[in-house]
Amino acid sequence: MLKIVERHFTDTYDREGPDIVCSMDEKALTELINASEVIPLMMGGEKRHLDAEQVTIDFAFASVVTIKDVKKGEPFTSENIWVKRPGNGEIRAEEFDEILGKIAECDIESDSQLEYKMIKKSRLSILDIKKEQE
Repeated sequence: MLKIVERHFTDTYDREGPDIVCSMDEKALTELINASEVIPLMMGGEKRHLDAEQVTIDFAFASVVTIKDVKKGEPFTSENIWVKRPGNGEIRAEEFDEILGKIAECDIESDSQLEYKMIKKSRLSILDIKKEQE
């Protein structure tokens, strides 16, 4: 994929004009070219968090939890589940919509973090695939 960057260029910042402040000189152009060669290399590979970031992740992210008691056989709805901190539960907030409509495999007390084993397998879903990959 071809990507183009348009920049104003000046031989000196001593000139006057409206475009001088947003122009680049020879040194800035060299830095831009060098960075353009390094950035694609930095974007490759697998994104992982550092071990030191785990405390922040647990606090900042959310898990799917029950907000009311849920009885075995009852469907999960926005009336009985929601997302709350901390994000150290098995099912992350971004999977909330996938849980809606699924059926409880067991009785679950209010304010419990949901786990895959608490959800009845009714059909193959993204949750099933993720669990099998673990």
